[in-house]
Amino acid sequence: MKIPINLGDYHEPTTAPAAKYPLVIAACEETKTKEKGKPQFRVSIGFEGHPEFQNITHFVGIPGDGDEPKALEFKALLLKRFLAAFKVPVDKEGIDTEQLCMQMVGARAELEVGMDEPAPNGNVYNRLVVPRLREEGQAGVVGGKAKAAPPPKR
Repeated sequence: MKIPINLGDYHEPTTAPAAKYPLVIAACEETKTKEKGKPQFRVSIGFEGHPEFQNITHFVGIPGDGDEPKALEFKALLLKRFLAAFKVPVDKEGIDTEQLCMQMVGARAELEVGMDEPAPNGNVYNRLVVPRLREEGQAGVVGGKAKAAPPPKR
């Protein structure tokens, strides 16, 4: 059988230079971490208007009952930041992971993309830079400008 295709027309996707890009969540699935089998989201994020760039694979831990309090708090904050960046609404009563996966697909954001250090095999991958929540953690900001805390009284 002969297939009329010129394989020379097909190229490996490349990494994007570090910069801010319009991004879209192309796929999301619930998986487990390799080491401890903890639940996480595996998210594939595409570059809008740049099909030549390979999708970013981004993992977001899912807070669970078996987590230590500090780990649970950290995972919850990272998930909250990610969902806020992509403007995915969250139910205050809790999250349904299956429903959240479906909600994420198609969500868009304009975010910074960085570059990882080369892997042992020489491959380089993009990584997503998820910003901190603007409305939180700004106790020292007054009128849009940072203000130092007053020195302690002696």
